[in-house]
Amino acid sequence: MKQTYPFNGTNQSVSGGKFQFFPGSYESGWQRQFYRSVIAAVSGSLFMVTGEHAAAQTVDSTAQTTDQMVAERAQSSPPVVFGGLDMEPGVQVQYVQWPAQPLEPAGPPIVQPSAPPVTPPPPPENSSTNVGVAPSVSANPPEASDTSATLTLPPLPVQPTVYKNEVSASADFMYGTGTITVPLGYALRGTGFPVSAVSANRSTVYYGGTVSYSYGRSWYLDFSGENGRSTGSTSLTLPGLIGPAVPASFDVNDTWFQIYLRYNFQNFLAGTRFRAYLRGGVSLVGATLTTVNDPFSSYHSGAFYSENDKTFDVLGNLGFGLTYSLYSTVRLKVGLQLEGEGFGGNRSQDITETFVPRNVTGNATIDNTVYGALGRFTLHADYRLGQSGRWKLTGDAGIMTKYSFISYPDGPGLKDELLWGPYVKVGASFVF
Repeated sequence: MKQTYPFNGTNQSVSGGKFQFFPGSYESGWQRQFYRSVIAAVSGSLFMVTGEHAAAQTVDSTAQTTDQMVAERAQSSPPVVFGGLDMEPGVQVQYVQWPAQPLEPAGPPIVQPSAPPVTPPPPPENSSTNVGVAPSVSANPPEASDTSATLTLPPLPVQPTVYKNEVSASADFMYGTGTITVPLGYALRGTGFPVSAVSANRSTVYYGGTVSYSYGRSWYLDFSGENGRSTGSTSLTLPGLIGPAVPASFDVNDTWFQIYLRYNFQNFLAGTRFRAYLRGGVSLVGATLTTVNDPFSSYHSGAFYSENDKTFDVLGNLGFGLTYSLYSTVRLKVGLQLEGEGFGGNRSQDITETFVPRNVTGNATIDNTVYGALGRFTLHADYRLGQSGRWKLTGDAGIMTKYSFISYPDGPGLKDELLWGPYVKVGASFVF
């Protein structure tokens, strides 16, 4: 008996170990079509199930392998390159869920940095220059830009202009009282007059001015002039007269010319309320002394004695100034000021005397040594004018004292003179 099998749309038979093909009379056409449909359905189902299972296993293994590689490379210090981006250690990587379908080439992962971008420190505060800030470096750089951020600082405050030159002028006034010495008998020694130096009381008015120039605001050159007039009275003991001493009056006009070099200390007392200066110079003093007896005296009427004494002094001076600040603002400064000065030099005197009762007139020249000191204690004030403050008003008010010694030759010896009284000074200065 022969058994037939459907194969490739034909009838097959096995006979003698060989396949034999017969015409398709064994099976009808619809049967062959049915068999083919069943076989194709079963084969397609098996292929799809097998493919999905293999794809799922491939995705799981690929994700595990990738996670392990990232973890291992994140623990190493050098940055790794993945997907075309540099990732520092500690960077977290997020993965996109892969679809359950045949794998495609993987794209770069989405990287999110764990720390904010680092920005450079701000520029120094004392700079007014615009400073460009470099863009921060991150794992996910922003889009390229042609311009970078610019930090603009406020400008520095305008520095005040330093003026090196200063000129100033001032006027001063003093009213003083004290004593003065009047030499007698030097021009009449050949007629029996005794030589002496009489002390007399006086009142004095001085007024004058000073002009100063400075370069650098430390060294100053001062020129000053003073003119004073002293008046007073004394008693004269004249030879050959019977009775008490003769009252007499005197008048002194003196003029002072002084030149000084002054140095203001800028840093010596910095940080304190004190300011100081030193100065030194030369003084030239010319004076005229006129003495006459009182013509209206009840005991001896008439003018019978007169003296004219012209003196010229050449003195060296060395002084200091010290100011203590009491109140200070931008415009107004008030303080106490102490000034002291020592002087010394030579005095030349040309003396002419006339004694009417004996009808004698004489002339003599003597040289004396003069030295002494003066001091001023005042309340000092400065006030600046205008917006720039280049003009300044100054003022001093206080007391002045002068004490001096005169060494007379031929008998009288050392005599002293005193002058003291209120003192005021006003002035102005300008810097450029």
